[in-house]
Amino acid sequence: MPRMSVRTRGIVLVPLAVMLIAACTPPMPPDVLAARAESQIVCAPGSLEIGVAETFAGSMSAVGDALTSICPDQTIVEVTSEQSAPLALVDRTPTPADITSFGTANCAAGQTIVVPAFGYPVSMAYNVPGLEGLVMTPEAVAGILSGTVTSWEDPILAEANADFDLSALPPISLMSVESPQGSVEAMTTWTSQLAPDAWSAGTVGTLEAGQKFPSVTDLIGELTIIEGAIAVLPIFQAQNNVLAVANLPVIVIAEDGTDTEVVVTSDDVQLYKVGSGATTITTDDRGNILASPAIGGVPIEGNFDIASSKIVLGEDQAFIGWPVLGYGHLLICDDPAEVLPLSFAQYVVRLAGQGSLETFGLTPMPEPIRVQTFIPLKVTVSTGDSSATPSS
Repeated sequence: MPRMSVRTRGIVLVPLAVMLIAACTPPMPPDVLAARAESQIVCAPGSLEIGVAETFAGSMSAVGDALTSICPDQTIVEVTSEQSAPLALVDRTPTPADITSFGTANCAAGQTIVVPAFGYPVSMAYNVPGLEGLVMTPEAVAGILSGTVTSWEDPILAEANADFDLSALPPISLMSVESPQGSVEAMTTWTSQLAPDAWSAGTVGTLEAGQKFPSVTDLIGELTIIEGAIAVLPIFQAQNNVLAVANLPVIVIAEDGTDTEVVVTSDDVQLYKVGSGATTITTDDRGNILASPAIGGVPIEGNFDIASSKIVLGEDQAFIGWPVLGYGHLLICDDPAEVLPLSFAQYVVRLAGQGSLETFGLTPMPEPIRVQTFIPLKVTVSTGDSSATPSS
């Protein structure tokens, strides 16, 4: 069960349960639609190169290894995101310019298909032995990212962490990557929404303050040896490198306007799944599906199905999750003469593909969102007497 500490500034919100029944012809729950679609992907022999953002290096190989057990003649080769490939995995929500650029550089024929692939929780990772689990409010994070908070004894940190001794520590040393990062976009989206007075730069992928590094590998290498160092990182990367991860608060607002601040811990997969439903899903004029960073920890109505997610809530436990998640996206060349990119993308959104990603440390898409990806990916869903594509 999630471990939560609660600080109340009003009445405690009763548990919420947001349910979605996705529509098709005839209506069926999203998990049933998804299950029927699992058998619709056909193996396509050959070798496929995939351009993978550095943050997710190894993730597509993990999915490919699972696919090999079903399609032994289909292999996956990860290349860097700078190399030309008919399928790419990026760490943020692609812009129209990103989509156009990918199509021009990578797709000899056909259009570009874009869908979300998974969520990934983000936090502040830091190298201070013995201070695991510090609480960082949006105002504290904003101060660290802007360079105005440089001491662990700063009142903005000390007031939220009365049980910790923050004295005699090395100064806070902010580190980041020179190129735009989806994790930074997610974190600055959060600070922009919850602490606009403390963070006025808006959503950005790079930081002005602190020390810059050419790659994520370089950043983590330095972060792990400099005591007092701190950076925005996906939680799975921080954990893989034995770095402490900050706990973050969720603000839950009741109908009468009173609010409750709930501090959620950074070590519970269940919280990531619930929080991933706080994304905003949009569809462009070509049918591409885009997921924004999932901010706030409270799922948006229609984005989360608690039954199919297998989430178990405790008695009087609020229906909230981790408040900062980025979303990885697939960009796919839809070329009838080259079926491998679309075939592999279809496998990524299968339950088996999502399971491989979860084992890697990423967060599977909620079922209502996953089912929506079937439409641009051309997955036909059998409804019993006939076949239909599920509507959104």
